[in-house]
Formats: sequence, structure tokens, C-alpha cells
Amino acid sequence: MDQQPEPLPDLSTDNPSSQGWKVTYQHYGRLAAKNMNANAGNLDSSLDNIYERFLSEQRLDGEGLKQRIKMLREELLQKKNQKEGLSSTLITVGQQKEAVDNKIEQLEIEKVNLKDTEAPAIDYLPFVIGIFITLLLTCYLFVFYSSSGYSAFYGVKQGSLGFINSNVFADAKTKGGGVIALIVLFPVIFLGMGFLIHDALSKRKYLFIAALLVFTFIADGIIGYKIAQGVHDNAFNAGLAKDQWDFHMVFSDINFYLVLALGFVVYIIWGALLHYVLHKNHEMQPDKALEIRLDNMDRKIADQRQVLLEHQTRINELKGQLAIIENELSEKEKDIIGYENGVIPVNPSLLKSYIGEFMMGWYAYTNLMYPADANKRTLEAKDKQKEWLEKKLESLSKEH
Repeated sequence: MDQQPEPLPDLSTDNPSSQGWKVTYQHYGRLAAKNMNANAGNLDSSLDNIYERFLSEQRLDGEGLKQRIKMLREELLQKKNQKEGLSSTLITVGQQKEAVDNKIEQLEIEKVNLKDTEAPAIDYLPFVIGIFITLLLTCYLFVFYSSSGYSAFYGVKQGSLGFINSNVFADAKTKGGGVIALIVLFPVIFLGMGFLIHDALSKRKYLFIAALLVFTFIADGIIGYKIAQGVHDNAFNAGLAKDQWDFHMVFSDINFYLVLALGFVVYIIWGALLHYVLHKNHEMQPDKALEIRLDNMDRKIADQRQVLLEHQTRINELKGQLAIIENELSEKEKDIIGYENGVIPVNPSLLKSYIGEFMMGWYAYTNLMYPADANKRTLEAKDKQKEWLEKKLESLSKEH
């Protein structure tokens, strides 16, 4: 005797568990496949049953319906307030972007006018005074380091302070050409470091400047120590000092501080003046001056363009957020209208999930009972289910 097919439970009622247990979508898929011998030809009827059960689960009683509509209206109001806030921000950012656009246009006009205008009048007096003082200080430092360097290397001449030796070149001549070359080239070390300070200032290498100043201070300190010691030894040999030289005496010896004041301090002043003169000379050249001003203008324009890009990015973000909120507002308004008119809003993602569970049961039964041609039967069922779902979603879209 042939086995009669098991009757399918009625999923369109509010109580799909008439057999004593709740029928899951996956179990219903297995029952449907068993009843139809895994033939996808009549799959539409089972999918219709799934849809009816889905709708029944979405229905609400009178009080639940009122609460759902109330909740949707509150959410709708929140979204509208959010939309107003974003719209206000969008207007503000748009105005800021417009202001930056105008600023860039103004800077571009100023740049063109700058190229067409003549070079401005230049005040030469500070530059000339700076050159004059710098030349005098250069000569002073040359003499100072020649004299103090000679005294530090070869001792302090009796009767002199060491760093003031009017006969330094005559004394050096008696010691040979090498000594003359030394006292001539020794000041060049400090003058060269002064030029390096100017270059470092131009390139903002402040650590390098600090290193040069520390080196100069140490060198001047050593020279000051040697001169203070030499002056004291001369005084001791002449009977003008009671005690022989001791290291700690340097901190109370005026000659040490004079070397630092007349050497290191003047050296810093000379370096600052040299930087001023060379920088001023660069600025006073018409082409260079124009180039500097144009570079500054280009930097300002580049900065404004970066701000403009940030504003445009923000505007795009706000427009995207507004588009999302507009869509959410439209969906919620449709849901409210649907609930008020007895039309149940359908969540397409949830419907797809339930259909997927049903098909899992169908596929499980097909693979178990028809392994020989399970692949063919499964593909046919997939095509049928896809066709039904597309039609259903299309019809729901038209209804809403």
C-alpha cells in the first residue's frame, strides 16, 4: 500500500501549533518538501503560506497598534528635529565655504596685483648702519681673538692684560711664520661660526645654533681661564700677589669675566648683526623681495584651499546624513499610514530571513531523500524561490 503524504499544518492561522507543538519555518520546509516529493513545481503555495504566517506575526491588537503608532510618531519627530539640526549646520558650513571661496579669490587678485606693482621704496639707512657696525665689530673680534689666542697659547706678556696686547704681531714675528699664521687664522674659526649661525637662523636649525654658542662659550671660558692665570702669575712673580694661582681663583678674577664679556657677549651681538645685514640685503633685492612676498601669498592660498577642502568634505557628509534621514522619514511616514489604514508594513529583510529558514528545511529533506539528483532539485527550488520573492517584493513596493 502506498504511504499517504503527511498533511501540511495551516500556517495562515494565528495558532500554527494545532498539533501540540509550534511549527518552525525550517520544519515546515521539510514537511512541504516531503509532501511534494521535493518537486519545486508547487513551491509557490508553500511560500504563500509562509508569507501569511509572517503577516499574522506582525499584526497587533488595538492597544498594541496605538502604542506602535505613538512610538513611530515620536521617532518621526526625533528624525525631523535631527534633520533640522543637520540642515542648519549645512547652511552654516556652506556660508563658511563661501567665505573661504571669497578669501581665495581675493588672495588671487592680490597676487596678480603684486606682480604688476613696482617694488616698494626701501629704507637703506638701517642697512648701512648695520653694515658699518658689523665691519667694526668684525675688526674688533679679529684683534681680540688674535691677542687673546696668542696669550692663551704662549703666555701673558708681562705688563699686559693678555687680551689687550698691542705688540701681538711683533711678538709673534719673533717666534716664526707658523705663529703669525696661527694668530691670523685663529679668529677665522669664530668668524666662520658666526656665519654658520646666520645660515642656521635662516633654516631654523635652533639646536645647531645652541651647539655653536655652547662651543664658543667653552672656548672663551678656556681662553679667559688661561689669561686670568697668566696675569695672576705675572703679579705673583712681581711680588704683587701673596698666593700662587689656584683653580678656584678664576671665579673671583675680573680678567676671566672681562674675556667672557668682551669676547662671548660681543660675539653674540656681532652674529645677530651679521644675520640682520645679510637677511636685509636679501630682502632689499627687488626680485628676491617679490619672490618672498609671492611665496607668502602662495602659502596663504594653499592654507585656504585646505580649509575649503575640509568644508566641502563636511558638506558632503552632511548631505549624506540628510539623505539617510529623508529616507528614514519617508519609511516611517509610510509605516504610520499603513498601520492607520490596516495595512501591515512589511520588513523585507525579516521576510527574506523567514523564507531562508523555510528553504533550509526544503534543501535538507531533498539532500537526504533524493541524493542522486539533489543538486538538480535544489537548483530548481532556488530559482522558484527567487522568482517568487522578487515578485512579492515588487508588489509590496507598489503597494507602499
